[in-house]
Amino acid sequence: MSDEIDAAAGGEEDPIEPSTREVMRAALEDCFSEAEAIVAEESPNDLEAALGAEALETISALAVIRHAGRGVVLTLAAYKLASWDQDIRYHKAELPDGFAARDYDTRVTIPFLIEHQLPHNVETHWLTQAFSFAGAYLPDLVIKTVPKRVGPLAIEVVNLIEARKDRAFTRKLIVAMLVELVRIRNAGRVVLTRPKGLSIDAAITLVRSYLSLRFQTNTPRIPQVLIYAIYQCLVESIDRYDTLQLEPLGRMKSADRKAGTVGDIVVSHQGKPVEAVETKLGHRINIGHVSEVMDKVRSESVRRYYILSDAGIEEGDATAIRSAISDFLRQNGCEIIVNGLTATLSYYLRLLPDTAQFLSNFAQLVEDDADLDYEHRIKWNECCKAL
Repeated sequence: MSDEIDAAAGGEEDPIEPSTREVMRAALEDCFSEAEAIVAEESPNDLEAALGAEALETISALAVIRHAGRGVVLTLAAYKLASWDQDIRYHKAELPDGFAARDYDTRVTIPFLIEHQLPHNVETHWLTQAFSFAGAYLPDLVIKTVPKRVGPLAIEVVNLIEARKDRAFTRKLIVAMLVELVRIRNAGRVVLTRPKGLSIDAAITLVRSYLSLRFQTNTPRIPQVLIYAIYQCLVESIDRYDTLQLEPLGRMKSADRKAGTVGDIVVSHQGKPVEAVETKLGHRINIGHVSEVMDKVRSESVRRYYILSDAGIEEGDATAIRSAISDFLRQNGCEIIVNGLTATLSYYLRLLPDTAQFLSNFAQLVEDDADLDYEHRIKWNECCKAL
């Protein structure tokens, strides 16, 4: 999930105008509806007539590149519709007559993209230094990006908006970008197999087969999603979790103290974490991992913390880990449990009526998760077929 700036959480005055946020969100939703209709061919595609062939080619070229630059431009274009007199090239409040574009990106664009399962960055599109540290996005600004095309394309599109000064043009520009994002989203959609009637041993064999794969991107996300799927079952079925809440699964690389979480999976009571899990795919658990966990939960209310890896414990660290865990439990009251990932899954499955709900939960998460892609979905179905 996005790292939203919530005034209520910090007790500070909201730094951006709620009315502007509302107009931005309404504009994005309106453009999204038209984009979906165009992709579904339920609406005539008049984008070339509205934008011009050359501009449409530039806008579409940017939108199909997997880079934060396209999100930067989407936010600036939506903000332009909500605050027409603002020169959106001055994207930082410290610039002359500038505004805090990143705040609007975090509060409006990122949640919008998440809700519609469209490509987006973890927290904000301004995390990339090339765009966040740059001055005003004027035509002569050089932004170095990888791929190289992103910087020049983004600057060109932003200056197109300011040069045309046409609301209808800006709106159609947003529609054109969303058309490409919807197409990317739809291309990655695969209906996943949801096996039923599998024994625990068969389910674990399936999970191990899937865990053994190495994907082009985000392979470590798989164990996080597996454990989250079993916890979805536990909080519904096990009495111990009756008064506890399973927190939403955060985006990859966001499960740390900076993001306000203590683990990959977090169970809380009245908003305070009481149980957490961290997964380590392909890494032996060492004393350093255990020490990091202790630092994270020392001042928290966590009473049980699992570190799970099927690679086992680092040779030579077992004694030090046992001693550290024992001392920490006496001093802090938090029990750190080091175990195998599939062994833990197998144990938890024995507490459930069958394996069907767990496998259904996992398939749904893989279908919907923003950090997983077409390759992850296809390979799950292949593993199910092979079994």
